[in-house]
Amino acid sequence: MKWVVCLYVSMLVASAGQPAKEIFDRAARELAAENYAAAERDFQAVLRLEPNHAAALGNLGVIYSRTGRADRAVTSYRRALELSPGDKALLLNLGLLYLKQEDHKRAMPLFERVVEIDPQHTQARELLAVCRAYLGELGPAIRELEALRGAAPDDPNILFLLGFAYLKQHDTEKAKSVFARMLEAAGPAPAAFLAGKANYEAAMFADAEQNLREALRLDPAIPGAHVELGKVYISLRRTDDAVRELELALRTAPGDADASYFLGAVLVQDGRYAEGVPHLERARAAKPDFWAPYFYLGKAKLRMERPAEAVNLLQRAVKLNGEDVAAYDLLARALEACGRQAEARQAMAKVRQLRAGTLQPVTAAGGVVGAR
Repeated sequence: MKWVVCLYVSMLVASAGQPAKEIFDRAARELAAENYAAAERDFQAVLRLEPNHAAALGNLGVIYSRTGRADRAVTSYRRALELSPGDKALLLNLGLLYLKQEDHKRAMPLFERVVEIDPQHTQARELLAVCRAYLGELGPAIRELEALRGAAPDDPNILFLLGFAYLKQHDTEKAKSVFARMLEAAGPAPAAFLAGKANYEAAMFADAEQNLREALRLDPAIPGAHVELGKVYISLRRTDDAVRELELALRTAPGDADASYFLGAVLVQDGRYAEGVPHLERARAAKPDFWAPYFYLGKAKLRMERPAEAVNLLQRAVKLNGEDVAAYDLLARALEACGRQAEARQAMAKVRQLRAGTLQPVTAAGGVVGAR
């Protein structure tokens, strides 16, 4: 399961004098009302008066995160943490931002720090277990999730993560027991859906297909099932089935950014570049800090003999995810096609460096980058 998180407003206590306090209070109200442009202006005004105002920096991080400016959000949170290194809200928000980008490696130490400060912080403990499970630290993840389950035995989120961790550990009997409990707690259709997501994440694609088809049989309108089934078919290299499911998802929810991304990606993988580009553009607009749509758009533009456009897109992809070999390789080809030989050699040097370090592209089975 892709861990679904959302940033919350970090209503830190302002220690500013007048008029900074009045501006801060007004900005906080604007942020709570999701009037982001006005809130941003006012928090910036606070910083002009008091450059080391940690609360203003933290709330600017929230605004930047919610408006698709991940790089600026990271900078704001980092500056705020320099001023207030033990602030749990700041640590959580930065960790959640990395988790949203599926960067579990960077997120984990932030959640570890929150747990050090507050060992009973349930959210941080759960998020830490998520990171450990996705990074392969299954023993510690399972121990933490079992402890959390003791306090909340019917929490479907915890049950899902625990079942997923047991599947990754190849302990299918314990996973079945957890999913049986999830069935009792969540009901047949949601439990089948969550089991399908867990099996997908554990690369058990045949089981995932069976679970998700059962979820749709029990509840044809269950949200997200067609997208998840489409992802399974991508992994099984059943392109036509994947396209069908993802088109069904978009028919039901035209604004579904995940469905747009996966549909665009699988069409590009299938060589249907002109069909895939509009879906990827919609995904990029909805998630401007997600690197994978830039990768596939760059690939499509390169194949469509528009290398200059491909360069811009692929440069953005490697900026957002600097450890993807395939993105650097495509960037090198696009730069070479533009006659930018020196830059192409630099990109290929990065490819060799990443391969020497045994770093691999962040891909799901079936070749769709960033599929989780």
